[in-house]
Amino acid sequence: MFVLEYKGNRLNLYSTDLDLDRGDVLETWRVRWEIEEFHRDVKAPGLQDSFLSSRLQGYLLLFVTVVNAVRYLVASLNLRSVEDLLRFVEIRLGGALGLMKTFKLR
Repeated sequence: MFVLEYKGNRLNLYSTDLDLDRGDVLETWRVRWEIEEFHRDVKAPGLQDSFLSSRLQGYLLLFVTVVNAVRYLVASLNLRSVEDLLRFVEIRLGGALGLMKTFKLR
């Protein structure tokens, strides 16, 4: 458990994943908090029933899906960071073109 001071408020952050260090927990919280603020903004008066709102929600769903996929790949490949994943893709799979060929996108 970590104690964080944020905008004058005390936050108690914790994780059930004991392999995460303080920086990983803080980064996860920061990303999650940005998502919470985005949800709040989308639900703001005048925005909730608009076409823009549905597009923003679609982008948010795409973002969350990509974040979760990257986290899964980093964990399942026993890597420490997204940078390690990018190096893995570059070295083992031949970069973006290699990925496209692997998934038959090109």
